[in-house]
Amino acid sequence: MFLKNLTSVAVVFSLMLSAVPLTAIAEGEVQAMTDSGMNYQESTETINNPGAGYTTTLWYRCKPGETAVQNPSGNLVLMFVDIGAFSSGANGTTSVDSEGNSVYTEGTDYDLDEQFFTAMRGTLENCRKNGSTVAVRFRYDADGKTNPEPASFAQVLHHIEQIKQDGFLEDYKDILMYIESGFVGAWGEQHSGKYTSLEYKAQLLDAVLDMTPDDIPVTVRTPNIFAKWAGIETKDLAEWISEPDSQASRIGLYNDGYMGSDSDLGTYSNREIETTWLGNQAVRTYYGGEFSGALDWAKKYDTWEPQNAIPEMYKTHLSYINSNIYTMYRDYTFSEQYDVSGVDNSAYYGQTVFKFIRDHLGYRFVVRDCELNRKAEQGSTFQLDFSVENTGFANSVRPQNAEIILEKDGIYIVQNVAVDSREWYSRTTSQENLEIEVPANLEAGEWNVYLRLSVGNQGIPDGNLRTVQFANPDVWNASLGANKMGSVQITETTDISKKANYQTDMYDSGNVVIFDGIRSSESEWTEQNLIAESGENKLYMSADDKYLYIGTEVHHNVSQPVWNLRLEHDGESYWIYYQSAGWCYYSKGEEHTGFDFRKSEDFAEFKIDMSSMNIQSGTVFDKVRIFVQDEGDGWKAVGDLVAEDITVNTVFPIYSAYQKVSLKEHQSYTMQAVTSLDNVSYQWLKDGKEISGADSRTLILNDVSQTSAGDYSVRITAENGTAQEILLYTIENIYPAEFVLKGDLNADSAVDSKDIKLLQDYLHKRDVYIQGDADINQDGIWNIYDLILLKRSAK
Repeated sequence: MFLKNLTSVAVVFSLMLSAVPLTAIAEGEVQAMTDSGMNYQESTETINNPGAGYTTTLWYRCKPGETAVQNPSGNLVLMFVDIGAFSSGANGTTSVDSEGNSVYTEGTDYDLDEQFFTAMRGTLENCRKNGSTVAVRFRYDADGKTNPEPASFAQVLHHIEQIKQDGFLEDYKDILMYIESGFVGAWGEQHSGKYTSLEYKAQLLDAVLDMTPDDIPVTVRTPNIFAKWAGIETKDLAEWISEPDSQASRIGLYNDGYMGSDSDLGTYSNREIETTWLGNQAVRTYYGGEFSGALDWAKKYDTWEPQNAIPEMYKTHLSYINSNIYTMYRDYTFSEQYDVSGVDNSAYYGQTVFKFIRDHLGYRFVVRDCELNRKAEQGSTFQLDFSVENTGFANSVRPQNAEIILEKDGIYIVQNVAVDSREWYSRTTSQENLEIEVPANLEAGEWNVYLRLSVGNQGIPDGNLRTVQFANPDVWNASLGANKMGSVQITETTDISKKANYQTDMYDSGNVVIFDGIRSSESEWTEQNLIAESGENKLYMSADDKYLYIGTEVHHNVSQPVWNLRLEHDGESYWIYYQSAGWCYYSKGEEHTGFDFRKSEDFAEFKIDMSSMNIQSGTVFDKVRIFVQDEGDGWKAVGDLVAEDITVNTVFPIYSAYQKVSLKEHQSYTMQAVTSLDNVSYQWLKDGKEISGADSRTLILNDVSQTSAGDYSVRITAENGTAQEILLYTIENIYPAEFVLKGDLNADSAVDSKDIKLLQDYLHKRDVYIQGDADINQDGIWNIYDLILLKRSAK
C-alpha cells in the first residue's frame, strides 16, 4: 500500500480538477474520428471478383483410364464434367439401317475409376493455385444426345455416391461455389433423357444435396423441380420462404435459356410467380446461367429489353452469366430511365447497358463513407467505421474471410476482423464499426490501413488470391489483394506492460511477382529487375526456383495488340506470342502447358516453367526480346525491346519480415519463416551460430529467459540447392514475468478506467485504497500530470 501526503502543488491541481471538465483534461488523448480521404464515388471499372460475374467454362471430357488433369483459370470456373464415357447411353455405337435411319446400340456402364478421381483432384488443385473459384456440373452428354444416361437410375445414384465417398468436393469446398444438379438429359440440362421426369429430378436433387458438402449451394434447372422436391405446387412458390440454413435454402437455379423468351425457353411456367420465389430464395444461394443463343426468337418478346431485364436482374439476384451477354445491349445507353429503387447507379449514366450489366453481375461493393482515428499508440487500439453499398444484382453467397492489413513501406501485418460481407445485401448500404488492435512491435510511423475480403483457405504467400476489390477509385492494392481504407499514425509507447503484450508476425510484399498482368504495387518490377528500356517502354526479368517471369511495359495505343516473347540461349530459340483474342503460338509445338500470359492495357507478364525451356539458375540468355504488333494493321510492329547477355538468378520469395520484439520471462514464443516453396530445408541461427535441432519452418522458444535475447536468422535451402539466409527476429527486451504496472492502482494487472477513477478520487481527497504506483512521470509526486499520463496509457 502506498501512503503519500499531498503537496501544496497537488492541492492546487486538485482545486483545478473540481473546476475543469475531465473532457478538457483528456483533450488530445482520445483521437477524434476523421474522414479517410477516400473517393466515395463508384468507378466504372470492370471488376472480376471471386464467385461472381463471367464464368470461364471448362468442357471436361472424362474417359475410363484416360481422364487428364486440366489447368483452367478465371475468377469463376464452371466445369462441365462429361462422364458419358462411363455410361451405356453415351458410349455405345451408332449405325445406319437399311432405310437410312440412325440406330444407336447401347454400350456398357462403368463405375467412375481412380484415374477420374485423381484427375479431378489435380484439376481442382490447379484451380486453387490459379486463384479461381469453381462450380461443377456433372453430365452424361456434351453434344445434345438424347437418353445419354446409364441403363438404370440406380447406376446414376451409384456414380453420385462414388463422388461423395471419394471426398474431393469436401476437400476443395473452400473454393467450391455451387454444384449444378445436372447429370441427366442432353447437355446435363435435365431434358430429353431417360430420367428427366419431375419425379426422377426430385430424387436426383436429393442425391446431389447429399453428395455435396452441407454449406455448398445446389442449383436446379427449373423452379418446378424445387416445388416437386419441396412437396408444393408450382403456383404456390411465390409464398415459399426457406428456413435459414435448411436444405431448402441451399437450392438455387441455373437458367440456360436466359432472356430467350417470355418463359426463358421453358425455364418458367409463370414468370412473375417464379421470379418472386427466386427473389426470396437467391438471397443466400446462386442464380445464373447463360443468355439464350436464339436471338431472333428472343427478339419476339420484350423480356430482354433493358427496362424489363435490369429490374428483374436485381429482383432475382443474378450472380453470374456464361460470358455471353446479348451484344445488342451495346446499342442502349444506361440512364435514369433504367434506375432501380434503393441503389445509386448514377456513375454509369452514359455507359452502355451491356457494360452496366457486365459490371453488376453478382455483388459490387462501394464504400460510401469511412472514418478512423488518425493516431494510435503501440499496444492500443484504434477505431475504423465505414459504410458500404452493394450496387450489384446479387449478394455474396459464400463466406468471405475478412482481414485488416496494416502496411508501411511494403512491410505488413494481418489480423482477422468480424465482418460478414454476405450481409452487405444488394441495393442496401451497410455499416461496419471495427476496433483494430495495434501490436506492440509495430514500428512508429504512418501505416496504411487495408481491408481484405477473400474466398478460400489462403496463406501469406497466396493471400492475394480470390480477393474482393471494391468499386472505389484508387483503393486497390493487387499485391495484398486489399482495399485501402485510410492511414493511421502509430506512436511509440513508454508503457512496459504494452511492450511485452500483443506481438504479431510481420511480412514483406517487396519484390514478389503477382502474376496478374499489371504492376501490382510499387515494390513489383523495380529497377533491380530492369534489363532493358527505351523511353517509357521497359523490360523486366525475375526468377524463383521454378518459374521465370518476364514483365514488360509497352505503350502501343492499338486495339488488337499481339504480345511476342523470344528467348535465345545455348543455341536454342523459343518464341511465344499471344493474339488479342487469346490464341497462342509456340515455336516448339502445340503444347502450351509450360507457360502462361496475363496482360492489361500497356503491361504484360509471362510466367514460364523453366524446365520446359531448359532454363536453370545461371543460364545466360543471348537475347531476351519483347515486341508488340498490331493485328488490325497488317501486324505492324509498334514496340520493341531487346536485352542481351542476361543471366538468370533464381531468388525465391521469403515473405517473413524482420521485426524487433519484447518478451516476458517464462513465456513461449514462436518464430516462423514463410516462403512459397514446398520442398525446402531450414536451419535457424542465433547470433550467427546454428541452433542444434532447429531445422523446421518454426522455431519455438518454450521458456523465455534473459539468455533468449539476441538476433535470430534462418537459412532456407530450396530443392535445387539455392540457399538464402535472412535475419528475421531481434529479441531486444526480456521483462520479468511479474512486474508492477505503472498506473495499475488496484493491482488487477490492467491499467484502465478503474485506475483513472482511483487517482481522480485521491486527488479530490476522497478516501481510497491504492495498491499501485501512481507516479507515472516519476517526479516523486502524485498529481494532475500523472492523471493526464494515466489517461493516455489506459485502455
